[in-house]
Amino acid sequence: MKSLVEAYRALSDVYLKGSWIGEAVKRYPALLSDKGAYRLVYSVVEREFLSEYRIARLTEKPPKGAVKLLLKMGMALLDEFSVPDHAAVNAVAETAKKVGKGGVCGFVNAVLRRYAKEGKELYPTDPDELLSVKSNRPLWLVKRYEKELGAAAETRLTEKPTVKTHLRPAVAFGKDALRQALKDKNVTFEETEYGFYVGEVGAVSDLLSEGKATVMSYGSAEVCENVPYAGGKILDLCAAPGGKSVLLAEKHKAEVVACDLYEHRVELIEKYAARMRVGTVKPTVWDGTRLREEWKQSFQTVLADVPCSGFGSLASNPDVVLNRTESDLAAIVKTQKQLLAAAAEYVAPGGALVYATCSDLPSEDEDVVNWFLKTREEFSLEKQQYTDPALGGGECYYFAVLRKR
Repeated sequence: MKSLVEAYRALSDVYLKGSWIGEAVKRYPALLSDKGAYRLVYSVVEREFLSEYRIARLTEKPPKGAVKLLLKMGMALLDEFSVPDHAAVNAVAETAKKVGKGGVCGFVNAVLRRYAKEGKELYPTDPDELLSVKSNRPLWLVKRYEKELGAAAETRLTEKPTVKTHLRPAVAFGKDALRQALKDKNVTFEETEYGFYVGEVGAVSDLLSEGKATVMSYGSAEVCENVPYAGGKILDLCAAPGGKSVLLAEKHKAEVVACDLYEHRVELIEKYAARMRVGTVKPTVWDGTRLREEWKQSFQTVLADVPCSGFGSLASNPDVVLNRTESDLAAIVKTQKQLLAAAAEYVAPGGALVYATCSDLPSEDEDVVNWFLKTREEFSLEKQQYTDPALGGGECYYFAVLRKR
């Protein structure tokens, strides 16, 4: 593992600067070619609450951010990688020197050596705290799952997903052609209802750049599969980065008005549609919580894939739990209700409104839909479903199809 310095810098961006992990690793190209260091970055984040618990019990007072980060790297190396204990401790000490933290080498070395001898079996005795460290979720969120899911909470929280990259074919290229292309490239794949799980995305980079395929989660594809269509334009109210808009446009040969609040995110939709050679997606800057009079009752199909906590997508976005608070969740739910209420105004009589999230927390899903149905009696619930994390590469999505009379 040659890129520990880059791993430290990427983690510093995540923990000390607030970057998303996917953005952080891309800033350091060495990580993309060093699988061990790349995996270390994710391992540190995926062990956040266990490491915090153990550091608190192995140190007299909380270490500062950079020191704590070095300790978390060392603990992950000692637990998750086939590296001798002394080599792991020395590697982190050397990394400390290279990133200008040589003054803490002795402290880091001592804590990690103690950890190697007696820290690996440290776990909370309180059931909720234990579930927190095992599920890598903050204690408040564990209690929220327990409140909303009851006896099913522990199973939901302790599922160990396997992260998989899901590739779907462009509709014009087709699934059979993509399967053959993967075989021709000697790419190992696992077929799904909507495409293929693959290992290395780099092996199919030409298929992606040529618009013959795209990376799209199984759950996202399943949401699109359940979006009703009876002709006319489709409105995608929260569309960036554009995956669902593009697939719906391809599948139904329809014009899709694809909205997002921010111009730079609308540009992502434009680029996505251009790469996939889809000209019927119409990217539009618009705040979905505001009512647009000229769109009222103009669409037979409206998709509101709303901003959410992202708790259903922790398999690929483990850093979501680092900064979310319970007050954040309350604000998110408020926005979801505003978006759903606005989206309802655009549905023509007899049309369908699809509400979707990448959260598996009922307060963002069924609870919002139930609130909506009580306020809008002209709508009825046609279908609601959580996607299966086992099929979805560890990710869980929710969608509800609401029909307007």
